[in-house]
Amino acid sequence: MVVAASVWKKKHDDLKAKRNSLFETYAKNPQNFHLAREIKSIDDEIADCTQHVEQERRAEQRAASPDPRP
Repeated sequence: MVVAASVWKKKHDDLKAKRNSLFETYAKNPQNFHLAREIKSIDDEIADCTQHVEQERRAEQRAASPDPRP
């Protein structure tokens, strides 16, 4: 499961770098709605990656800790 989380984390980091680059361009020209839409789309993908990483971490924690119920 750690491998899956690291794959999502890498994708998250790659998307974040792309988003930051686009945002720098957008900040210089805020009338560029095409860039704004592209940044929004990337933000949605980043959120999806974050959710997957959190799910993997929770699953890993459940697998690592024994179930206290008999």
